[in-house]
Amino acid sequence: MARSVEARESLPFNTLAELYDTLESGLIEPPDTVGYMKELVDYVYPGSDIVAQKNPLEKLDKDKEPRTLVCHDMKGGYLEDRFLQGSTSHDSYTFYYWSIVDTFVYFSHHFVTIPPCGWITTAHRHGVKILGTVITEGSNDTWSTVLASQEDARKFADALVLIAKTYQFEGWLLNIENSIKETDIDNLIYFVNYLTESIHDEVLDSEIIWYDSVTKKGNLSWQNELNDNNKDFFLACDGIFLNYTWTELRLTNSRLFAEKLNRDIKDIYVGLDVWGRGCPGGGGFNSAYALNLIREQGFSVAIFAPGWTHEYFGGRFFPILEDLFWAQLFPYLYVHALIFENEPFKTSFCRGTGVCYYYNGEEYFEPYTINGESTPEKTAFYNLRIQQLQLQIPVPHLQFTQTTQRMLTNDAADDADEQHNDDKSSKNDGADCGKKKVQIERIYENKKSIIRVCGNVVKFENKELAENVNSFEFCDRFSYNGGGCLKLITKDPRSYHRLFLVHIDQKHNIQATVVYADAEVTASWSESINNPILILGNNDNLISILPYDSVRVNSKWRKCTYLTNLKTVNEIGISFLTECECYLGEIVLENTKASPWRCEPLLSDYTADALPLLLVFPD
Repeated sequence: MARSVEARESLPFNTLAELYDTLESGLIEPPDTVGYMKELVDYVYPGSDIVAQKNPLEKLDKDKEPRTLVCHDMKGGYLEDRFLQGSTSHDSYTFYYWSIVDTFVYFSHHFVTIPPCGWITTAHRHGVKILGTVITEGSNDTWSTVLASQEDARKFADALVLIAKTYQFEGWLLNIENSIKETDIDNLIYFVNYLTESIHDEVLDSEIIWYDSVTKKGNLSWQNELNDNNKDFFLACDGIFLNYTWTELRLTNSRLFAEKLNRDIKDIYVGLDVWGRGCPGGGGFNSAYALNLIREQGFSVAIFAPGWTHEYFGGRFFPILEDLFWAQLFPYLYVHALIFENEPFKTSFCRGTGVCYYYNGEEYFEPYTINGESTPEKTAFYNLRIQQLQLQIPVPHLQFTQTTQRMLTNDAADDADEQHNDDKSSKNDGADCGKKKVQIERIYENKKSIIRVCGNVVKFENKELAENVNSFEFCDRFSYNGGGCLKLITKDPRSYHRLFLVHIDQKHNIQATVVYADAEVTASWSESINNPILILGNNDNLISILPYDSVRVNSKWRKCTYLTNLKTVNEIGISFLTECECYLGEIVLENTKASPWRCEPLLSDYTADALPLLLVFPD
């Protein structure tokens, strides 16, 4: 993006000279689809309440709750995500838990890492700040040049501000992992302060985060706490990202030291390494152990390398493992809500990837030529720029109810390796099971399944839910628009599927449409289908609305229209009158300029002990 001809790829800068030469010749403008960040409401919902499926949910002051930073670090960055127009690698890493993230850092080991357009677009679509990374490792030659004088420091800072402003992202993580001359430290602090003040003037909602590495004497010495050795950098910017090998005592020290400085402890992002390198709890599926300790003292968290679920295990089971990972952290996180003021709310649930692209329920075929003849081809895709609004709710019932481990014999470990992992792409040089003879199998259990993990070998054993509970899962086999849809599994018709927490405010009454498919569609599909009931939250009250109209889109999909007398909505859900499985292809809520609609209650056994059900009629 920064220096590729025709802006076909997003690329970093590897040297200071390369950066300055490009600025002299002019930065390439970003595509029009890179937009500004979506506005959020000033409150958040506690993840613990959402996991417990409470109703109504408590609203907390956003400014008073600790924040969540995610630093992606996926195999060094600039993989399939670097292509502006996307690629056909549909099983590449993606991210879709945006609702619990305040700041997303695109990380690589290049000198100046510019987030690719796809990440900027989808982060902003979900109201999330996105930062690039400035990193040096092993040598201080670059910083000797930058810090030669305050003028040189301002030149580099101005360049970083210009890049962020041009490509419409919110700032930088500063990661200096080499020693700095002690005589240059004053200019380094000046640089951090100047960069922070300058970007605040030029970029809305911008921030500069300092990584805990270099001390005030210029030594490369990770402190794992806030103290006198790194306080000057912390005071010069918006926050500090503490290294991962902290202890509870160091957290206490950091809290007390921040209070002494009269600085908000939420500006301290305590590092949580998902790979577990020295991090309390060991990372991985036990990352919630560290997060619990961090939140107990009121700190923000910096979750480093959650792409572990893809990088370590491979792409085959990625969506399942990703949902499992975030389900354990969700009770300690906070969910924000997007504002849709006089604009439509619309999503087809597409994650920016798919084995085939669908348009209005039909497969989209790319033409290609063989021996001079044009032939249509179904093409897989990966393009984060077309990721749709994602659910703000975790998949229900994935929290672990029990975790154990056992020692395997050598033969058992080899059998596990052969039986459970035939996906060669998921092998990892760091695998410590099977042929490496480390024979610890970790067993995780929740209401839905038993998960056995040995190194990077994973096996799932599904089980019947002990209770009649509703759940959902992502389906990547087909779609209405884009790639994928949402499968709703209803076992308790008196409970609804909570899907989105939003703030929709329209000038006129809201009209909604839901596109869906029954789990078992046949040629003789009955017209008296189990249509979805739309659940809308309004001022902590839930209203369920039957469709005003239902039409067939094609042999698979149907579209229901819902009319309301509501202008404000803060929650969206779906329910059904009977046990069923159903696929959601699209949900839209928008203005209607029709005559006012009158809502009347429908008396039925279904609503007697549950939600108020409404029929809507034109006056």
